[in-house]
Amino acid sequence: MDTTVLLWLAGFVLLLVGLGLLKRFTSLSFSVRVFIAMLAGMALGLGVFAGVSEETGGELRRWFSLVGYGYVDLLRMLIIPLVPTSIIAGFLKLENTRELKQLGTRTLGLFLITATIASLIGIILASILGIGAGAVTEGLAPREETSIGSIFQQFRSFIPSNPVEAAAETRLIPLVVFSVLLGVAAVIEQGRKPERVAAFREVISSVLHVVIRLTKLVISLTPFGVLGLMAYWMSNTGLSALPDLGLFVLGIVIACALQIGLVYGGLLGGVARINPWRFYRAASPAMLLAFTSRSSAGTLTLTINTMINRLKVSSRVSNFVGPIGAVMNMDACGGIYPAMVSIFAANAFGIDLSLIQYVLIVVVSILASIGSAAVPMGATAFTVITLSAVGLPVEAIGLVAGVDFLVDMFRTATNVTGDLTTSVIVGNSLGEFDREAFNSQVFTDSSEEPQTAESP
Repeated sequence: MDTTVLLWLAGFVLLLVGLGLLKRFTSLSFSVRVFIAMLAGMALGLGVFAGVSEETGGELRRWFSLVGYGYVDLLRMLIIPLVPTSIIAGFLKLENTRELKQLGTRTLGLFLITATIASLIGIILASILGIGAGAVTEGLAPREETSIGSIFQQFRSFIPSNPVEAAAETRLIPLVVFSVLLGVAAVIEQGRKPERVAAFREVISSVLHVVIRLTKLVISLTPFGVLGLMAYWMSNTGLSALPDLGLFVLGIVIACALQIGLVYGGLLGGVARINPWRFYRAASPAMLLAFTSRSSAGTLTLTINTMINRLKVSSRVSNFVGPIGAVMNMDACGGIYPAMVSIFAANAFGIDLSLIQYVLIVVVSILASIGSAAVPMGATAFTVITLSAVGLPVEAIGLVAGVDFLVDMFRTATNVTGDLTTSVIVGNSLGEFDREAFNSQVFTDSSEEPQTAESP
């Protein structure tokens, strides 16, 4: 190893150490540290791109990839323990078959419908914008050909004949189907003999907590992973990579706006028959907190309060849809984002997607999103699932990881708005939405509780 390589590697190590010191000795938020890591990685990569020979750059990229794609490998590691436990735990929030049939069917059905539309919006918009088409990926990651059979073969493979084998081979859809069936069975048994399910529920809860802790440990390495990924990417592409990142962010923002304005607004106006603008005004405190906090779980208390006090949905529906939505309703994180990253990956790596792969992107994005909100940066973890299942390079997640904190604000606001919308529609279908009280409110300030208009 020559002196030039050693000097550049010393600089890389110093940056890694610096990121560690930022966490220990400063109060900078996680998002700020990820942003700093992205800028540092860009600077290091551009320095290598402009200042060293191709041979030296190739040697340095091997070390950058050890950190960057080592982080991606750790994300892959989370898939198998995370998917089944999060799905089953979500179903176990339903106390009995009555809730499963009455509230659960309506709520989960609406979640799946809006998630499907979100995935389609992501695919169509990303295709129109051509995101990722200009990305330079030569030398970034090997592209492995993936064999995708007929539609019949693909849907036949969704049946979980051997869940253990599916897990060993990282075939996600059969594993998700098995987890959903097991969750439904647990709810049915819980409604009949709760004591029989108590131990199972405790085990699942305990495993999920441990898996989430493991996920947090891996996610805490994100600044280091982003540094390695950005250095690896920029050292090979130079400044040509920046327009693609900007277009990707713009695409996510537009997709989220379409989901909130057209999809949710259309459902509110067409199904619940209320004024969407009045709904957005009533829902604004929870939407704004979600945008700034970037946490569906952290917004949950205000979300439920908004459902009850401002949207005038019954407490029974609100206390069901709110927590379930915070676990299972991820239109932006599980629908829009994985779909758009999939198109980005296909365009960046020059992969022509077949009709079957487009179908798989939608199906896997929807199924994999169940339970993603319980996981920090769940969109990243579950996008890895989608890319793996569809046969696209998982390395593509590294190309957009640096701007995740930007799009996460819009994703979270969209997710919470979806929960609020669902509460109104489900409440309306069950006769537990007070339309008169909702329409009579006068909102003087979005931060204040609404006042009831007096009759003339």
